[in-house]
Amino acid sequence: MSNYILSDFIARLNVAKRKHLKTIRIKPSNIVFNLLRIFEEIGIIRGYFVLDTYEIEVLMKYSRSRCAFSNLKVISKPSKRIYVDMLKLYKLKELHTGSVLILSTSKGYMLDINCFKECQGGVVLLKINF
Repeated sequence: MSNYILSDFIARLNVAKRKHLKTIRIKPSNIVFNLLRIFEEIGIIRGYFVLDTYEIEVLMKYSRSRCAFSNLKVISKPSKRIYVDMLKLYKLKELHTGSVLILSTSKGYMLDINCFKECQGGVVLLKINF
């Protein structure tokens, strides 16, 4: 098992996409629950539920045999955190056009669009390509 829960979770989602799996099982944690809520909100997964065996089963979403996302990438790692303010976030968003960034802010985990609305910076966690 990986020491970094976020990288393990994203790696499992990417493997499930490549192998066209319908469901995956992961270990629960607060960051996983928050990201699953965001993923369900933006339409990357169909849903998730907690099993009796203290695991989460995630239902992958496919449309015409194509996954809802093309790639998930972890940006900040424990060894190197990427902190951004509004100006850096705007420049980062220009570099990664056509993708969505998920940030960890003082108000919780947010999409880059919501960070722009609330003028909030933070740690860039993930990049999602559609």
